[in-house]
Amino acid sequence: MNAKWLLALPAAVLACGILLVACGGGGGSNADAPHRHGNENWEHEATLADMPSFLDNYSGRTKHLYSVVGKYEEIMKLINCYCGCMKYEDDPHSSLLRCYVASKDDKGVTWTDHSGQCGICTEELVKIEEWSKAGKTPEQIHQLIEDNFNPNA
Repeated sequence: MNAKWLLALPAAVLACGILLVACGGGGGSNADAPHRHGNENWEHEATLADMPSFLDNYSGRTKHLYSVVGKYEEIMKLINCYCGCMKYEDDPHSSLLRCYVASKDDKGVTWTDHSGQCGICTEELVKIEEWSKAGKTPEQIHQLIEDNFNPNA
């Protein structure tokens, strides 16, 4: 009886190995799938209109804010973020836009979930949307963000 188990064990291990490789894709990677970058999740999409799948884990408010990034992209490039991300030693953020979009080029957009984890980033975009709808110019919005979020103002 022990001999049967000794013969069955290698066959079972081999079968499990084949199953893991088949189900796991053989160790290949999908560049568009969400992946960790430091303390952020990044996901590549074709355009700013294509929302990242990591938003499935966030509230409707956060999903809405990510959906309007394309509309307010130019203003967001002018705005500093005051959560501390602009002072990171590795990969400092250059503007509020970087809190939502890690990079953008002719190959698409790499979204980051940084803002989904940060109340300051989200609140700044809430105010940009609010003040834009109220008819404020980008320059006025920039000043209002400075007045309301810059701790040194």
